[in-house]
Amino acid sequence: MRFTKCLLLFSIPILLSFPLSHAHHSMSTYDLETQVMVEGTVTRVQWVNPHVFIYIDQITDTGETVNWAIEGINPAGLRRLGWTRNTLSPGETLLVNGHPGKTPGSNSIYPRLMQQGENTLFEEAAFYAKALGAPEKSTARASSLAGVWQTPLTPNVITPQFGGDLHDMTAKAAAAHAQFDDVTMNPAINCSQVPAPLIMHFGDAKKITLGDNEILIQGDYDGGERTIHMDAMNHDGASTSNHGHSIGRWEGSTLIVDTTHFAENIYGSGVGIPSGPQKHLIERFTLNQDGNTLTYQIELTDPEYLASPLIAETEWVYRPDLEFIIDDCNLESARRFQAN
Repeated sequence: MRFTKCLLLFSIPILLSFPLSHAHHSMSTYDLETQVMVEGTVTRVQWVNPHVFIYIDQITDTGETVNWAIEGINPAGLRRLGWTRNTLSPGETLLVNGHPGKTPGSNSIYPRLMQQGENTLFEEAAFYAKALGAPEKSTARASSLAGVWQTPLTPNVITPQFGGDLHDMTAKAAAAHAQFDDVTMNPAINCSQVPAPLIMHFGDAKKITLGDNEILIQGDYDGGERTIHMDAMNHDGASTSNHGHSIGRWEGSTLIVDTTHFAENIYGSGVGIPSGPQKHLIERFTLNQDGNTLTYQIELTDPEYLASPLIAETEWVYRPDLEFIIDDCNLESARRFQAN
């Protein structure tokens, strides 16, 4: 086993605190100033949300067997990199270079590089470049909003560190954000799904299913499913929920979605920025003339936590070639990092 003290050569600290599909939590439980290189035999692959964990047995120079837990990105993210649940199988050899957990004896690694022989399975720099880049376009054309769409990662909407001008917070929101502890307060610890508008700005795949009375929007990042009620005129009698109560209408070819009755959520208006009972979200989905993209616009108001409306616009890419799969969330995986 080889340990090396070094500075991160290409990591961007703010990215390591950002919940990309690589991690639903901060990297504070890992020693980011230390690198460890481990080669071992795969004993188990836990292919679940919110993280795929790979367990390997390493034989040390003294003949001792050490079992390491490698924290991977979620299944949807790995599929974008070409993985399947059968990419690694027990008995195969894996070389990992990354950061060890801070807790003595945790035997956890946050990987920067994973190799199987000459084949590079994962490289952190390439992953972040892909995650922050524009979604790849296909040659297919959509005739409606129905189908699978790839959404761009939109950091300045998700977390205020990337663009405070978009998050004009009230004093109450700023205080809550300052007290937010991602290790203990992140809703994903309990497999809770990310609410809109945050989940609509994560770099994952969305599937839109059109119906006469309702429209479904699913995301493969955390398996969230939203129902847009097309046969309702108002929110009267609706109960509160994580995804709120959504009613929709068509304005020409644009779908307008009005959502209220959100349950209070520490991720309601941003990572660590809560939302309250007055949260109100207006969304607009418009298929563009090229048929390859749609324009997604939001206006979020919540006077308790947002001093001014949060307004943003992104472009989704039509990707019928993507395999859309919803993976179950596993509490063991969701909480495993807390022991690092």
